[in-house]
Parts: sequence; C-alpha cells; structure tokens
Amino acid sequence: MMLDLSGPPRPWPRGLVRRFAEAHDRSLNRPGCWDTPPPQGDPALRAALEELFAAPAERTVITGGVRQFAGAWSGRTRTTLVERPGFADIETVLSGACAVRPVFWEELPGAARGHAEPVTVWVTSPQRNPDGRSLNDAERAALAALAGEGHQVVVNQVYRWFAPPENPPAGCWSVTSLAKLCGGGSRIGWAVMPEGEELPTPLRAGGPATVWQRTWAGFLDGRTLAALRQGCVEPTLEARRAFTGRLGELLGWRFTGGGMSLVLHWRGASEECVTARFAEQGLKVGPGSAFDAAEGSVRLAFTGLDAREAALAADRVARLAAVAGGELAPVGHSPGV
Repeated sequence: MMLDLSGPPRPWPRGLVRRFAEAHDRSLNRPGCWDTPPPQGDPALRAALEELFAAPAERTVITGGVRQFAGAWSGRTRTTLVERPGFADIETVLSGACAVRPVFWEELPGAARGHAEPVTVWVTSPQRNPDGRSLNDAERAALAALAGEGHQVVVNQVYRWFAPPENPPAGCWSVTSLAKLCGGGSRIGWAVMPEGEELPTPLRAGGPATVWQRTWAGFLDGRTLAALRQGCVEPTLEARRAFTGRLGELLGWRFTGGGMSLVLHWRGASEECVTARFAEQGLKVGPGSAFDAAEGSVRLAFTGLDAREAALAADRVARLAAVAGGELAPVGHSPGV
C-alpha cells in the first residue's frame, strides 16, 4: 500500500459541502454579485474575518491567497529577503519585479541592515512549511525592530490553523489564506496592514470575484470553523503525533517544531535517490528542493493520512534508517527554537 506523505488536501465533511453550496446559491441570487469588489474587499467578508480572527476590518484587504499577495507585493522594494528553507514558489513569484535573496532566519537582521535602502523581509510563522518552525520571542523582537527601522516585514501565517493563535510582530504585515484549512483551490485569503500603513495600489481590488467573497462571508462562522478543525486539522495533527511518537519509540528520534509537516535529511545522498528509496518502501514524499532545503532532504506532510497509516509510515521509515546507517535523520533547529 502506497502511503501519501506529499500533502494532499484532506476532504471536507459532507455536511460542509452542502452548506457551502447553499452559501454559493445565496450569493448568486443577491443583486450586484458580479460587480467589481471594493478596493479592500467585500465588507461582509472583512466583518466576518474581524469577528472570527480579530482581523481589524479597516486594516484588512481580501486577496486571492498568499501567492496572489506575493505577486502584487513584488516590486514594492527593490530587494526581498525570503526565508530559507521556505516554499520555493513564493521566491519565484516575488522575483517577478525585484531581486530575491534566500536567507536563514538567524541572518535576516544583518542582511537587511546591510542594504542602503529598505528591503522586504518575508518569513512564515507559526509552524512554517517544511520544518514546522515558529518564530521565538527573540526573532519576533528582531523583526519588529526591522519594521521600526523602515523595512517592510511580511509574516505569512498560512499554517496558523495548526497552531495556537499568533499575532504578527509589531509593525509587520500578516498575510494568510484558507488554503491549508480548506484546500489550495479555495483562493481566498487576506492581509492585515500595520497601523498607519496605506493600501498599496497593486492590492486594490485584486481579490476574488464579489460572488466568491460573498459566498465565503456567508459560509464562515464558528460552526464552520469547528467542523473544519475537527474534520481537517485535528486528524492531521493526530497523524503527525502518531508518526513522531512511533519513531521516537523505535529510533529515539526527537522532533522539534509542529504543524502539518517535517523534514528528513539523508546525508550524502541526492534528492532523487532519497525519494526513490522512500518510494521503494511505499512512501510518497515531497522533494526538499521545493522548499529550498539541503540536498538529500524530503518533506513529509500528514494531511493525507490517519493515525494508523502514520504509524505504519513510521515503521517503514525506521527500516530505511536501518539501511542508511545513521545518515537519515530529522532536520533539527537552531538552539533556543
């Protein structure tokens, strides 16, 4: 049996599918459903986001997701420093109108201050993909200091669904979407501007169609979120715990970070070789290169497994570790994280 650790979206409970269809029908039957959306997005959706997630409506702008935001943001500064490791597609999108440089979190303050003009700093927290790392207090303070010095700091919170609520550091933008909660094709997200910031022109009226925004406004409520967390988030976290717990028992491995993913590294091997060895064990994994990870790395995500399957996957990884002779291990984090 092939076990899919590449991160496919978890299907919705059937009741939510029906409720979404009803919300869509209501939206289609309202006057003005095909009007151009207001510059910051549909007022009802922004009000819902404020109620559910404390996103201040006056500082919130609706987007088509994190990639769309990144495309609109590109060029706001001449240089962007992106986290490493991180989702390589974001680096590609941001590079459309500026120079992009991957930087490890520890090096971001020095790298930003090494430029004669303000730069954009892009990080993902909490529990970034691929390694599940979150900003600690010192790193949050460092980003707030950069924002206070005039740099543009963007915190991508797209994995917030798998962690306790976390506000961005002072003076920083936050951007998120429903992609990791509802599926990548949901194409609905939002950004929150720091106090005193003005909405950049490329972000005006750049969100999804009015009918789509109104559909989500009529669908999102406390009951919906509870059902999504129960049906999509909790099984993923349970699967990750089953996987890491089993490998802890078998190999004594210690995993840091959290969320929906983690990284394993096979020292001295190519990514193609490692991926093939996992496939021989019936494990489909994500390539580390998609996240700017070190050669020989693979990303494991748990949205496609239940706890029993995750424990079975751990047994197969343990067999690979025996073959690797100590060269296969989880990717660790820096001290203090």
